[in-house]
Amino acid sequence: MAKARGGVAAVGFDLDYTLWNQDAFFATFFDGAAGAFGRRLGCGPRRFRQACAEALEQLTPAHPALFDRVLHQLGAWDPRLVGELVDRFHRHRPPAAPYPGVHRVLGQLREAGLRLFLVTDGHSPTQRHKVAVLGLQDRFDALVFTGDLPAAQRKPSAAPFRLASERLGVPPARCLFVGDHPDGDFPGPKHLGMLTAQVGTGPFARRGTSPEAAPHLRLAALDDLVDLLVGVLARSEP
Repeated sequence: MAKARGGVAAVGFDLDYTLWNQDAFFATFFDGAAGAFGRRLGCGPRRFRQACAEALEQLTPAHPALFDRVLHQLGAWDPRLVGELVDRFHRHRPPAAPYPGVHRVLGQLREAGLRLFLVTDGHSPTQRHKVAVLGLQDRFDALVFTGDLPAAQRKPSAAPFRLASERLGVPPARCLFVGDHPDGDFPGPKHLGMLTAQVGTGPFARRGTSPEAAPHLRLAALDDLVDLLVGVLARSEP
């Protein structure tokens, strides 16, 4: 395969909704929680599951008050119940699979001479479990789990992206970061001078964003990234 050109030496990725469909994670969690909490709250599993679906649609998966909204909709908000739901969510360990073609695309990028890195938000033990179950732990030259960092250094801060760049030994100006959630994934790398690309998977592809969070590029699928880096940019080299 042709080597990538155009100044890009490393490609980074978000995890949830970029490399796999997190809807399955939420669906299995809500199904399990509905039985226990629906009976406990007296609303029944079906109504609890409905409230979860409505909150997810209203707030999106990345919202920190998702479980607060669920309980408010059921008229049962209690900080202790919120804590129980969060703890249960952090311990959720369902089977998972990456989007079709992810392993192939990562292999093609590596074959083209590119370094690969991952920057993912969320509860670090949960995110590490996802990476392992998805078979991605050996695909990256650097992995940054922002849950290991102080809160101020998590997305959308530039700090985890700077850390990934330092671990790779590749300057930010030679990095491209691929994510699905503009407000979370792109302000940090753009601040450092990284190129950014939004992949059209997940719930954020249909939502607007601020100019400072807008990606430089939009991709329908990860395959487009291979075409861009190994095809278009390679052909632009003399």
